[in-house]
Amino acid sequence: MILIDAVYINAGGGKSLLQELLLSLRGSEGVCLLRDIRIEDVDMTGLQVYDIPPNERARARFYRKYGQRLKRVLCFGNVPPPIRLDAEVAVYFHNMLLCQTVPEIGLFNRIKAKIKMVYIRLNSRNADCFLVQSSVVRQALVRLLPSGTKIVEMPFYAPREPRESDMVRANDCWCKFSFVSNAYSHKNHHTLIAAWKLLAHRGLFPELHLTISGHYPEIHAQIEEAKAAGANIVNHGFTNPVSLYRQCGYQIFPSLQESFGLGLVEAAQAGCAVIASDLPFVYEVVRPLHTFDPHSPESICEVVAMVSGKQASAAEVVVVNQTPRLVSWLLTGLIDTPTLS
Repeated sequence: MILIDAVYINAGGGKSLLQELLLSLRGSEGVCLLRDIRIEDVDMTGLQVYDIPPNERARARFYRKYGQRLKRVLCFGNVPPPIRLDAEVAVYFHNMLLCQTVPEIGLFNRIKAKIKMVYIRLNSRNADCFLVQSSVVRQALVRLLPSGTKIVEMPFYAPREPRESDMVRANDCWCKFSFVSNAYSHKNHHTLIAAWKLLAHRGLFPELHLTISGHYPEIHAQIEEAKAAGANIVNHGFTNPVSLYRQCGYQIFPSLQESFGLGLVEAAQAGCAVIASDLPFVYEVVRPLHTFDPHSPESICEVVAMVSGKQASAAEVVVVNQTPRLVSWLLTGLIDTPTLS
């Protein structure tokens, strides 16, 4: 039995990547999914599914019961199995907030992240290797995991060739900027909104399109305050990101920390030009048109003012999609490992 352990995956980019992996495995025999009971709207057609609550006691019970039947395991939620298995085990690690301090997430969440990272290190002996999405994540893990831990760079995403219609855009799209993300602290919405207030004060009114759910009243209040000051901001809530990308000429990405930056790839594939934080994770996945200091509303304001209304080419995706390589390991156990550390 081949197991995708997706406990702790229920939202965001992790959920999108999980869906892509499950679609790539569709039709393969013996593939099972250990599912977080909180997850919704994921197509699991053809898979045997086991539901458990997202905690280590439930995972341990599952592995003690089914461990002897497992041939290969991919722990998709950053955390190795709580017990050692006879199966081949890889951990897909994709949460840089566990590796590096980001003050904006708050003291409580920083303490939780440190405790979780200690737990991952203690249980790293239960995995044969860790798979990561970029050299930035690999370098962070090298410092945090025991010496000699195998780490393989294996980024993947849903491949999509830009359609001709993606490249033919209305003239007003170049005054429209999208940021497709919920308002997690590290996504830095408050600085982006402050930049839009500055633009309004300068008599500039580009459209900012956001996708923030109703769970962030503080950010919603900041949006309303900015709009009262003249800022041109539209919050769509949950929406189809591809449709939004096609309406906007630019993707603006002020995030402070990412293990990959899936939204950058998706926007580029949909034909958007990208302006983004001047941080290493951005350059790992796309070639941005311009960058800014994500801690400075003034810096963001200056870049937006410079590009707004001007036609630009779609950002180039520079990361290589390795979905076939990951699927090959899951189904056959065969994997080349040129980037082992």
